[in-house]
Order: sequence, then structure tokens, then C-alpha cells
Amino acid sequence: METLIDLVTEGAARYDDRPALLIRPSFRTRVWRYRDLAAVVPRAARVLADAGLKPGDRVIIWAVNRPEWVIAFLATAHAGGVTVPLDVRHAQEFAAKVAAQTGARLVLASRQTADGARSLGLPIVWIESLPDQARRTDPLAAATIGPDDLAEVVFTSGTTGDPKGAMISHRNLLSSAKGMAAVFPIRPAERLISVLPLSHLFEQGIGLIIPLLVGASVVYPVSRQPAVLLRTFRDFQATMLLLVPQGLRLLDNAILRRVDQAGRRSLFEWLHRVARVLPRSVRRLIFRPVLAQLGGRLHTIGVGASALDPALATHWTQMGVQVLQGYGATEMSPGISFTRPTLNRPGTVGQAIPGVEIRVADDGELLVRGPNRFLGYWDNPEATAAAIDHEGWYHTGDLGELSADGVLTLRGRKKDMLALPDGQKVYPDDVEAVLTRDPRVRDATVVGWPLGLDLRVHAVLLLDDPSLAAAVVRDANAVLGAHQQIRGNTVWPDEDLPRTHALKVKKHVVLERLAQLAGAAADGSRPGVAASAAASQADPADALDPVAALVAQIALVPPSTVTPSARLSSDLNLDSLQRVELLGVIEEELGTYIDDDALDPEATVADLSAMVAAAGSAKREGGIYGWPLSPVSRAVGMGLQALVVRPFVRLFYRVRTSGLERLDGLEGPVLFTPNHCLHLDNAIILARLPREWRWRLSIAAAADDIFGNPLRGFGASILANAFPLAREGAVRRSLELLGARLDRGFSILIFPEGKLTLGGPMQPFKAGVGLIAVEGATPIVPLKLHIHRMSRIDGPSRWWRGDVEFVIGEPLRFDADADPSAATTRLEQIMAAL
Repeated sequence: METLIDLVTEGAARYDDRPALLIRPSFRTRVWRYRDLAAVVPRAARVLADAGLKPGDRVIIWAVNRPEWVIAFLATAHAGGVTVPLDVRHAQEFAAKVAAQTGARLVLASRQTADGARSLGLPIVWIESLPDQARRTDPLAAATIGPDDLAEVVFTSGTTGDPKGAMISHRNLLSSAKGMAAVFPIRPAERLISVLPLSHLFEQGIGLIIPLLVGASVVYPVSRQPAVLLRTFRDFQATMLLLVPQGLRLLDNAILRRVDQAGRRSLFEWLHRVARVLPRSVRRLIFRPVLAQLGGRLHTIGVGASALDPALATHWTQMGVQVLQGYGATEMSPGISFTRPTLNRPGTVGQAIPGVEIRVADDGELLVRGPNRFLGYWDNPEATAAAIDHEGWYHTGDLGELSADGVLTLRGRKKDMLALPDGQKVYPDDVEAVLTRDPRVRDATVVGWPLGLDLRVHAVLLLDDPSLAAAVVRDANAVLGAHQQIRGNTVWPDEDLPRTHALKVKKHVVLERLAQLAGAAADGSRPGVAASAAASQADPADALDPVAALVAQIALVPPSTVTPSARLSSDLNLDSLQRVELLGVIEEELGTYIDDDALDPEATVADLSAMVAAAGSAKREGGIYGWPLSPVSRAVGMGLQALVVRPFVRLFYRVRTSGLERLDGLEGPVLFTPNHCLHLDNAIILARLPREWRWRLSIAAAADDIFGNPLRGFGASILANAFPLAREGAVRRSLELLGARLDRGFSILIFPEGKLTLGGPMQPFKAGVGLIAVEGATPIVPLKLHIHRMSRIDGPSRWWRGDVEFVIGEPLRFDADADPSAATTRLEQIMAAL
């Protein structure tokens, strides 16, 4: 296996029907098996080629994590293209520089990056629709590429400076993945949750390429909110996870909140003390209720991108979950070292992965080389020469020590780059360049300021008018990327900053002075700076607002400082992961779900409170009607249909059927959508559908009508495998039940009109039908009952035995990016003409 093309073809040959990529974007789980990837990737490559991609062309992928990202990535390689992945948080200015520098030919974007993608002025392919487009095309023959050909260019510099693109070959990627796979315990049975951006090689290597190498499965959550992640763990029985240290702390905080809600904190802490001397199997047993919140099968968490607090790792280890820490660099594709399950010393990052050599230079800098070392920086020979010496060693810029047995301990950065807790890298020069362009600023320097175990971007300003500091920072943040945002500032009290003879700022002296200035501050988060005017005018009554109280909890500030006008990012210093954590806490504490994409970083506390009030609480219907899906229940139901339903229908109706041939060769599950014109229309459909379809059929029945009566609900469940569908109000639980049945291969029969109109005519369809048709990701089979004569059992009629025609229409599908309202209209038109 030498290229990404081989990764797809050999994966299909080895693992065939095993699930490779999974996501539940709405109520339905979408699964791409290994054989599906081998089928869709060459067709997706054809879509890209038709959009103008030629071998060697650069393709920007600017999209969120999801299976379609992976398909786009692999399709680019199949067509011989070179991927240029961007983090969704990158600013448009940065993306424009990268596109210009690489001469990009195409942009693969998602809805979340649509505005930025359009600003580049390049042809766009939307990844959400890529599989649907691929389904309608012929496969493209694989490009002729070798292991040393370029696979991607990954940019490592900040948003506003001159970006540096590391050129990564197919050999680089696969040798790094194989080396890490030898020490990171991923087996074919694993289900790994992908949380970190796929634009980062840490996630790309361990979270994607290694699972595809060994036949494991990768699950893509639709949100990073802790509550959503916990639900994803439970639903998919996840076994492994990759995180940055701050992400692990957020997950830890979510667990602790639930422990506190249960009033078990004292017991929880006592069990942790006891667990230190217990074997891992016993630890997992005593913490089983806690691990059950994560699905009960999580056994390993991989951590990288910045320093991990040893106490946090120990906290999880004591619960029976091993935490392995890795060290890498984009320039090493990214693997350098990893702790082993059998050699996992706190505070270290393990031994070199197979194939990688590590050497400590005389000045303490770590030098590394191996087959995964990058080819150089894109169109930047000077930077390449500075990074790779004549012996092939890559100079990492990191300081470290190697023990006698080769275990690596990191000692910091040779330069001043800031590694934030969420894994983002900030180059102070980039931020300083923006600040010093401001005519109000005489000079500025940027340092990393600790807040607890976190690191914040902190600006130290030389100003003639100190009162302008807040405005200067606000204007700078408007230009900087999301990860570069200045979270605190200090107006330097002296005439100039401390400098060397070469006039460079002595940042270690600046940090020492900041620590002195912060000595009197209660929280230490804003050295030398008084509380903002907004905070000082806080009304004590605001602390009673539950949203404000939760904001204060996450921001680590007194509740009295959280005013309605305070902005989440610039005033309260909440970074992207903290905003995600805040929304997760709101869902847990207040029962209200708000999508993290809907929350603007500069939203005020009042804006957030209004969103919570508008969303309201998610009401859940009672009863989980899962037992009718069992083979025993289905056998009983099928028997009753044969003995009762079919004779009953024959007694009261003559039924003529047409279109049965349209079900030939059709693979389920599907959505059957009949008109609702008779009391007995369900019975007629059950009597006329072929047995193989009825065996795996589930009927959506009115929650307020059929299931409003327990006896009727039980009868419908056993006879027709029915489940409750809310016709209005809170439908979330209904959609979950519908999706669960589709996921298990059961077709759904649902009435688009939402109500019975005895004898017709067909009524306008409910708006939610289009959503179900699109998000259901299954073929839709229209069904139509034409009444020639109504039976007396259904209503006023002079005829004892009625006469109906049952018509099965042509199956149709809607693309994943189809507009639900347009889908509703189209389905209604098709049904009317049937």
C-alpha cells in the first residue's frame, strides 16, 4: 500500500461490508461501508474532473468534519489532485492568501464555509451534494501517481502572516500512519469519534487513515457540544477518541456536572482514591455508571497538539480509560512519538514511532527525520533550507530531553509560538503586525498568559492614551482569525518595553512583570487591567438569570460581572471550545438545544438568553416502542395479517394493484407515502404489498390518536409494527423513532397529508414531509389509492363491498442538499399525478 488510492481499493478488498464512516446529521444514520467508498470515490473524482480538476492541480477543502469531507479528500487523490485543507475557523484573508499562493483550481466547501468559499472566486463543489452527484456519473480511472507524489499542502502559519505550506507526499502520510498504528491500539472492531478538524494532520492520521488501514469505523458528531458528544458516544458505542487537552477537560467537566447533579461528588472522589491501587478491569467496573454515559465501551483517548495536564490524564486512567499522548508536527505528517499502553509515564510524550529518529541538538532543540518527513515548504526554498539540514533532519523548534530508554519529555518552544489548549497555534508576530498597524499604538508585543491550565493570547500595548486600549483590541480582533483573538491586554506602564541590544522584546521579562502586576488581581486573568465598564455596571439582579449564571460558570468570572450587554468573545474571553461547552451546559441544565453554528462569537448575553427563550424546552413523548421490531413480534404480526387483515380486506374491498414491478430490484429501506382517504387504507396496503416488504415495514401512526389510547397503540404496534408520530409540536422524539427504524433496515409508511380525508380529495402535504424525505436519505415510493366505490364499513355508502385501485409509483430520491419545502411540493405533484 503506497498511495491513498491503494488505501481505498485495498480497504474494500479486505473489509468489504464493514462500516467505514458514519454520521447522524438529523434523525437518520448515514453509513458508508468500505465497499461503498470504493464505489463512490472514483465517481466523485469524475465530478471533480468535470469541474475542471486535472492531475497536479491544487484543491482547497474548506469544510466541516463529515464523511463527505473524506470522500472529497480521497476523490481528489484518485483524480491526481493535491488537497489543500483549511480549518473552518480560518479567516477569508488567510484562505485568499493560500488560494493565491498555491494557484488553487477548485474549492470543496460546506454550508458552514459558503461565504468564505464564494469570496475566493473559484469554482465550488459542495461536499454535502458530492455523493449524490457521484451517484449519477461514471467512475473516473485512477490517476497514475506514485508514493513520492504530492498528496496535500498543509499550511502551518497564522492567519495574517505569510502562510507556509508543508508539502506532504503519499509516502509521508502512509508511513506516518503505519508507524502510529504500530503503537496506537486501533483494532478493526473500534469505533472512533472524530472531533478534531480533519484539516489537522493529527486527526487526519490517527482519526482517519489508521482506521481505514485496519478496517475500523469512524463516527462524525454533528456538534462538539459535550451533551451532543455524550449522546453520540452512547448511540454509537464509541471505543476511542482523539482530543486536544482542552477538549478532554471539557468532556471531564461534563461528566463532573452529571455527578454533581446526582449528588454523588463525595462518592466519586472516594472511588478515585480507591481506584489508584486497583487493576484496570475493576476500575472500569466500579466506574461503570460513569462510563455508561459514554456508551460503556470507551477504553482509549489519544491526546495531542499541546501539553496535557498529568492530573487530568490520571483522572481518566483511574476510571479505567487509558490516555495516550502523542507528539508530532505538520512537517512530520504528523507522527513523531507516542506513549505506549505498556510505557505511559505521566508528563512524557513517549518513544519515537517506528521509522522515526529523534536527536537532541546541543542547544536542546529536537531534530527528527524519517520517511514521513515532509518534502519542503510550498514555493519557499528559504524556509525549507532553514527547517531541513543537509543530513535530512527536520528542526522542530521544540526543546526536549530523551531518557535512556528513548522516552521524550518536552521542555517548551524554542520560539514564541503559542500552542493553545484547543490545539490551535498562534504566531505572536501575526497578531503584533495587526496591532502595530494601528496608528494609536506605538508598539505592542503578544504573549501567552495562563488562566488556570489554559493559555490565552494577551497583548501588551504601548499607548499614549491608555483609555484607547479596549478600542484597539476590538479593532484588531475584527481582523484576526477566531483562534488569534486577543483575550486580555495590558497597557505597559513604562516608556518602552524591555529589549535586547538588537531591540527585540524580552518576552520573558514582560511575563515576569505581568505576573507582578497581576499579583493583586483576584482571578489573574487580566493583569494590570481593571474590570471593563460593562462589568462594573452590573446589576445584581442579572445574576439571577440562569443563562448569565451559566456564562459566568464557563467564563470563570463572578456572576455580577456578566451583564446583558457583555459580548461572549471580546468581553468575556470565551474561545470557540468554551462557547461549545456553554451551549452543552445550557442543554443539560435548561433542556434547550442551540446549534453552535447559530451562536455568533460576538453575541451578547442578552442575545443568548433570547435564543434560549425562543428555543424553549424539548418536550419528549413517552414510550419507546422498540419491541415490535423483534423477530418474534414481527412473526406474530405477520401471522395476524394473514389470518385477519387480508381476509377482512377481501370481505369489504375488491382491490386491483398496479406497479408492483417497480419494487423489483429496489433495496430497502424506503419511505412509502400513500394518500390517506379510507379508514382501511393501512389494511389495504398491508394486504397488497409483497411479503418481503411487509416483514420489514413500520407504520407511522398519529401519536395523539392511535397512541393516545394504550390499547389501540398496543394493537397497532403488534399488528403493523406502528410507532407514534407527532403531527405537531415537539416532533424530535418521533423523528428519532423513525430514524432508528430506518437505521435497522425497516421501511416506513407515512401519510404526507397528516390526516384522514374520507373519500378524498388529497389534501396539502405537511411541511415536515419534505424534511423526512431529504434527511431520510432513502428512496421514496409514492402509493396512491383510487376509490371507485367506497365500502359501507368506511362510511356512508350503499355498497357493502367497495372497489379501489392501489397504484405503486416510480421510486425517487432527493439529494442531501435539496430544499425540504421544494421536496414537499415535488412529492405532492407526483402523488397528484399518480
